Amino acid sequence: MTGLRVATYNLYLGADVALLFDAADLDQLAERVHVVRAQLAGTRFEERAVAVAAVLARERVDLVGLQEVSRWTTTPADGAEQVLVDFLPTLLAALDAAGAPYDAHAVNPNFGGALPVAGEGVFTLSGANVTLVRRGGPVEVVAETTGAYDARLDVPTGIEGVTFPVVRSWGRVDVRVAGRPVRFVNTHTEAYDAPVRDAQRDAVLAANAGTDAPVVLVGDLNARPDAVGVPAGWTDAWTRGAGDGFTCGQAPDLANAVSTLHERIDYVWVRGARVLGARTVGDREADRTAPHGLWPSDHAGVVADLDVG
Repeated sequence: MTGLRVATYNLYLGADVALLFDAADLDQLAERVHVVRAQLAGTRFEERAVAVAAVLARERVDLVGLQEVSRWTTTPADGAEQVLVDFLPTLLAALDAAGAPYDAHAVNPNFGGALPVAGEGVFTLSGANVTLVRRGGPVEVVAETTGAYDARLDVPTGIEGVTFPVVRSWGRVDVRVAGRPVRFVNTHTEAYDAPVRDAQRDAVLAANAGTDAPVVLVGDLNARPDAVGVPAGWTDAWTRGAGDGFTCGQAPDLANAVSTLHERIDYVWVRGARVLGARTVGDREADRTAPHGLWPSDHAGVVADLDVG
């Protein structure tokens, strides 16, 4: 047996950006940007990163597919960019501090935009999918590739001529585990349009079909099992799990006293390997942040143990 532990984890943007989609005019848009900024501050990613790092360190996951790895900035008129929070270096530092260093691979842009705010400059979100590889683990990275989906959603707003283009993408790493080739693919498909979501799912499967190696596809697919389906020849790892496997979603402020996870939309799909077990993580009381007691994310993660040999 050649063991491999994998995971998917949506980190949560840190704010409800849907508030920006239906602003009636530029004044209301500016007001809602302020609301989003307040939410972002309140969800305290620096604190959440420590909690996420504790989960990954405890689980000793070899390959992790992260979604909503975000960088929030403001740029005033003088052009001096101010970074509000940058998730990736913050999480990597927290992992180092937890004694569980990881390296980032296949970083691909996924969902973002820039909004001008009168008197303040430009407010920007840059999101990404990122694959983390545990340093000192059994995984050797051979190659990495990223791709953007042709199918995409342009979200209209209440402001004439203003839309939010929602670009989605995928990334993969081809690795060796104890000398055996494995392909690991990470994605985050569309949330607000089912035909676009399904076209993206089909595209990532087609883009990664041309290999005889075992393939692991992880990500937030934004659909329940009865809607997303499981492709022929693939195994949904949660079929080897116990319980409902719910992964979404906690309250936008992450402060809800009782978990509100109520649906399963985050997946580990496997082709050409055997699933030994699966479990959700980041959904226990003990996983909450200190000192503010927030959930680590609005999603739970999914960890799966595989035999790729």
